[in-house]
Amino acid sequence: MSNKNRLLILNNAGRVFRPAFILPILAVIFHGCGSGSNDNSSSFDRSSLLSNYCDNIIIPGYEDFYNKSIQLHESVVLYSEGTSTLQDCREQLYNSYLSWQRVMPFAFGPAYNNLLNVSVNTYPTDAPQIEQDILNGIWNPPTSDFNHFGLPAIDYILNFNDQHDSDELVRLQQLTSHLVDMSSEVYNNWNDAYGADFKSSTGTELGSSISQLLNSFNQVYEQNVRKQKLGLPVGISGAIDIGNSLPDKVEAFYANTYSVDLLYEALLSFQDLYNGDYYLNGQKIEGLGLDDYLISLGEEEYGSELDDDIQNQVEVSLAAISTLSSPLSEYVVSNRDEAISVYIELQALVVLWKVDMMGSLGVLINYADNDGD
Repeated sequence: MSNKNRLLILNNAGRVFRPAFILPILAVIFHGCGSGSNDNSSSFDRSSLLSNYCDNIIIPGYEDFYNKSIQLHESVVLYSEGTSTLQDCREQLYNSYLSWQRVMPFAFGPAYNNLLNVSVNTYPTDAPQIEQDILNGIWNPPTSDFNHFGLPAIDYILNFNDQHDSDELVRLQQLTSHLVDMSSEVYNNWNDAYGADFKSSTGTELGSSISQLLNSFNQVYEQNVRKQKLGLPVGISGAIDIGNSLPDKVEAFYANTYSVDLLYEALLSFQDLYNGDYYLNGQKIEGLGLDDYLISLGEEEYGSELDDDIQNQVEVSLAAISTLSSPLSEYVVSNRDEAISVYIELQALVVLWKVDMMGSLGVLINYADNDGD
């Protein structure tokens, strides 16, 4: 079977093989219209679920990204002063990129209000505009056209050349300082009032914490992981085969060594988020997660059986990513069919999470989807 035919089958898999989910979804719609709430009948402890996510995953994740941003900024300052090396800066950039994968799924609340996701990691980056920014020397924080800021802009300046003049070093300090400011704002918001509000909203209606979390989970996975990290570089958008690879669209293009690492780390973060797992002193702790929520629905196709399907597909997808080689920008050209096969495994998770899981938990999708998947 061709990769194109497999894509078409996967995009419709949830609708073809899980017809039982039509009824829960319709029930959610009608119940929501009548009462403003689409709470399902499960007695699952959503309060403990939200507390685990807030206290053990989200806030520590943002704290780590804030700390990594500080370390990146400090390394750039020391490099500018001649007391650290370019390699030190590049290593700190890699650490910041990895840390970002852990908070990227939470694109709501403080992150949304502060435009964090688009400010931190919009790519491909606009290299000519970055060069113009360096010449201008004046700092204007982004309000639109985010593709010459954040980690990708820092990647360009640090990795495009091995020598940097004073104007480039000034721009690096501006960009890294901006990361510190943004990550500090979002971390502090979560650590203060927003975290308490998040934990207190235990319903499943639109606007509830569960709804915001699950919609952000699905949207970021679908658009920023599956599509942006691999789909577009290999020349696939949804089920549409563009016909050729677009290697310049890989993440961290100028570093050119760890795009696959970032894809793998991103899926690991979604696996941990789905399972509610977190880390304490380097040890993984099993927390209350979406897997437990599904299992609480019983030994049904839409309950524990769906959880089994999701767990298996995540492992299959991680194994598939491990077959990719660096640099990814070269691999998607020389091994395009193999890269498309990996994309197909990532697409299978869209069906399981966005169609099947959301239908089982009675939560509506409220973001625009223009891919047809």
